[in-house]
Amino acid sequence: MTFSIIGLIVVQLYWLNQAFRQGENEFNSRVIKAMDETVQFVNQNELNQYYKLFNETRKTMKDSVNAPQVITSQIESDSANVKYVYLTRYMMDKIVLPVSGIYEDSLNVTEMYSAERAIKLKKDSSLQHFQPIDVNLEAEFKDANYTLERFARFDAGNKPISRRIDLNKLDSLFKNKLKKWHIETPVELAVTNEDSLTVAIKTQGFSQTNQNYITPLFYHKDDKPSYYLSVYLPSKKKTIFSNISALFAVTILFTLIILGIYGTSLWAMLRQRQISQLKTDFMNNMTHEFKTPLATISVATDALKSKTISSDPEKVKHYANVIKQENKRMNHQVEMVLRMSQFERNEVRLEKSIVNVNDLVKQSVESIRLIVENRNGTIFENYKADRDELSADSLHLGNIILNVLENANKYSPESPQINVETYNVNNNFVIKIADKGIGMSKAVLGKVFDKFYREETGNVHNVKGHGLGLAYVKYIVELHGGEVDVESEKGNGSTFYLKLPIK
Repeated sequence: MTFSIIGLIVVQLYWLNQAFRQGENEFNSRVIKAMDETVQFVNQNELNQYYKLFNETRKTMKDSVNAPQVITSQIESDSANVKYVYLTRYMMDKIVLPVSGIYEDSLNVTEMYSAERAIKLKKDSSLQHFQPIDVNLEAEFKDANYTLERFARFDAGNKPISRRIDLNKLDSLFKNKLKKWHIETPVELAVTNEDSLTVAIKTQGFSQTNQNYITPLFYHKDDKPSYYLSVYLPSKKKTIFSNISALFAVTILFTLIILGIYGTSLWAMLRQRQISQLKTDFMNNMTHEFKTPLATISVATDALKSKTISSDPEKVKHYANVIKQENKRMNHQVEMVLRMSQFERNEVRLEKSIVNVNDLVKQSVESIRLIVENRNGTIFENYKADRDELSADSLHLGNIILNVLENANKYSPESPQINVETYNVNNNFVIKIADKGIGMSKAVLGKVFDKFYREETGNVHNVKGHGLGLAYVKYIVELHGGEVDVESEKGNGSTFYLKLPIK
């Protein structure tokens, strides 16, 4: 299952990467299309200005394109280094004139017309020299189409880029083209020189990076790029990701669900194995717990059958008390298991009444005092709680106090020293039970309230028990709306705090 999960995640990551690359390629294609349309619009708009300037000249030439004609051109510069292009057009017009007389003859007359046009090219102060103009201009000027495009490149090339391009309009135009191709992202752009690296003009946030999009903007007359449009998209990856974010979200969601199910299943299996082991230990412990009193009862019963014992009333009474105590001990074990079974099924119902908790604690202490003193131990009592009447179930509350006291005795190796104290904190009644026994490590502290859990040394339990007492304590305290805390250090004893709300 683990290898399958890992394989599934690897495949998902691969396909997510492929989806991102596909989205990136589509994004790049749309940006390039928007740039091409922008450049095409800018070039056509500039060319239209020259078409408008020479519209009349084009019309005249087109109307007389089939007439015999000669076109000459001449380029001159004046003293101010201003260049002029002089275009002269010569046309021949043939006219037939009738001659009066008996011969009914006619006279062919050929007339020659000439028309001149001068084009002044202003030199920009920022330019060091003009681009050379084609001396064969008149050959292409005849149809006035291709020639005007070449002339536009020549004339516009003599202007600084700031006069050819309005950066704000270019920025607005390009953003509109991006919207046309369904791209919404911040844009910064620049116009670079023919080396495509040196920036001529740019927007404020433009940055020169290897990820920029570049396309030729203007050309020289020899069809080599003279300027480039460079586009910088600061949020490129974010935009691409947003376009496929739904796919990413769904994929990650289902992957996390699978991982969650896998983790839960694994945790459940480990937990079940742990519980199974704990229950096995519990059954073993219970077997020992019953085996000892049963053996004692068996011995006591055999003794009572003896004529020597049966004739002695004191010994009969003694062995009868032994049988009764061991029977009581087994009943206690059974009752504990039954109580745990009840609260596991949430079948415990508290029979609450007004209880003097100080008195209840004293009764529990008296129940165990003889056992502690038989081990040369001492119980110290300090009842400082002045508000000691609570609404509680006296039976269950007495049982849990006794359970904690029994643990304090059991886990104190020799001469138990147990301190019992009650006091009020805020609106709580606190029962503090401390011992100087073997204590617990930090790892054990987090498990002492789990059902069936008992601290072990290897595979041998140091103290007999079934691991249900503290789980029962926690359940009853919480059922009363309180909480139980424990402080302990290995070798330095343990302190339990039973906090019950005063209502």
